Amino acid sequence: MQINNTQKLITLNNYISFKQDSKSKVKVSVILPIYNQEKYLDKALNSLEKQSLKDAEFICINDGSTDNSLNILQTHAKKDSRIKIINQKNQGTGRSRNNGLKVAIGEYIAFLDPDDWLEKDALESLYNKSKNQNCDMVIFNFRRLDDKGKYLSQFDLKKRFQKYYNIREEENFTWRNIKPRVLGGTYPVAWNKFYKTDFVKQNKLHFAKSNLAEDHVFVFGATLNAKNIGYLDKCLYNYVVHDNSATKERSDKYLCIFRSIDSVINMIKKLGLSEELKKEINGYVIRFLSYHSKQILSKSKFIDICKRKLPAEQNQILSERFSANPKLLPIINSLLASKKLKP
Repeated sequence: MQINNTQKLITLNNYISFKQDSKSKVKVSVILPIYNQEKYLDKALNSLEKQSLKDAEFICINDGSTDNSLNILQTHAKKDSRIKIINQKNQGTGRSRNNGLKVAIGEYIAFLDPDDWLEKDALESLYNKSKNQNCDMVIFNFRRLDDKGKYLSQFDLKKRFQKYYNIREEENFTWRNIKPRVLGGTYPVAWNKFYKTDFVKQNKLHFAKSNLAEDHVFVFGATLNAKNIGYLDKCLYNYVVHDNSATKERSDKYLCIFRSIDSVINMIKKLGLSEELKKEINGYVIRFLSYHSKQILSKSKFIDICKRKLPAEQNQILSERFSANPKLLPIINSLLASKKLKP
């Protein structure tokens, strides 16, 4: 692998990383997990290289790609020493981001998916906002595009925050100001948020080891721990929606959704907020299962798992289609209270 001569390599847990000087600092670390994204990767990397804020590092985790992704990364790294490559065996998006967090030296952290891209002023705008308002986390707008670049919609925080919560852009807030939708109301992904690194490390924020919704425990943990949350009414991220994306694929591997839920429930319990957030937890679990149930290929497998874990009187409900429905609550609560699923 071609590397900058001033940088050293270390091997740790089957992956290769640039050895970071603990005394060196940059303003922003951007963490980019990559698995077989040769079609889109150039555009994502170009959007990083063209950022108006230059004092940054771009930690690119090649997660065992079998296509040309690693070669694309190496080509860009030869031209821009801010690109730092971690080359690892396939571990999934959650573990990849965790590995990126381990070596990040930025004052702040951002995330980018390899098929998306940032606006040119994204990092500078978010850095200035965070510094000026002393934010632990800043949430910002994004637009949805199809894979041909056609505009689909936009996530607009200002309308939501001012209409429902009366929060102005120049004000900081905490999760209690948005309590009715604290678990998902700001969109439960890592990449439309900007984080202070010390805050992330002090609160030991991490991504779940799951194939689906690995962001949730990180994002909700950040939201519930932050003393100063800000929002920026600028559209800085371009999110590409694919017809064949993981959120549309149907497979029994998505029974792992219960592991993601379990991570969130345990995190909230450790914070001592289970009772205070009981209503919000129930709403989140129902919405989450209702949305992702269509991805589970075999409903019978799901029902079989539940029959092994639930009282007989509750199993009659399992024939119902998953929907945002109070009848699901006893099933969901029983699943969460039981041993972890091992599909």
